[in-house]
Amino acid sequence: MIPILSRSSLINSLQSFLITHELPGASAHEKMAHPVRKANLIPDPSTVKNAAVLMVLFEKQPGDFHLIFIRRITTQNGDKHSGQIAFPGGKQDDTDRDLMYTALREAEEEIGIDLSLIDVLGSLTPIYINVSHFLVHPYLAYSWQIPDMVRQEKEIDEIIPLPLSAFANPETRQETQIVIASGIRLNHVPCFNINGQIIWGATAMIMNEFLEILDRA
Repeated sequence: MIPILSRSSLINSLQSFLITHELPGASAHEKMAHPVRKANLIPDPSTVKNAAVLMVLFEKQPGDFHLIFIRRITTQNGDKHSGQIAFPGGKQDDTDRDLMYTALREAEEEIGIDLSLIDVLGSLTPIYINVSHFLVHPYLAYSWQIPDMVRQEKEIDEIIPLPLSAFANPETRQETQIVIASGIRLNHVPCFNINGQIIWGATAMIMNEFLEILDRA
């Protein structure tokens, strides 16, 4: 494996933007939100639980950026995010010193990524997931090498690196039908369809904010 010896201008621009500019925020999230979601955006402070996810960018070749997603295992234990495509991440532990630490710890646990090769560029807008009461804090990171990854078999069904360029195609923005864990069927759910991988819900909303940041950086 040949390491990338210097960061690209895109990575430097993204880091600068996240430090110095106002984020697109809720306006970007809402473009990929289901109408049911739009009616329930306000968290209940008594039930909110903090969580964090890590959005890891890496280059297969210089300029050929990929972003790491995971598919959570399908369970029958009432997990409201069972079987969904997401970013590596999870609930903040009491021993975590901050939410960035949570994102890094969870990514290391879930996909076995080498944190010594990771630069955290900054954070995106937190997003509330009303069905599970998580307030999710996304962190954007860059891996200096193509990561060697090993999935945590108890939680992760598949690690899915997807090309960032694919999200630029307007045809990837679609609507789909989703059956959630409770058996409720949702119609006209906004999603990204990348080579048959359906990204919807909070992950799609976070991803849309990132795409708007890319346009502005």
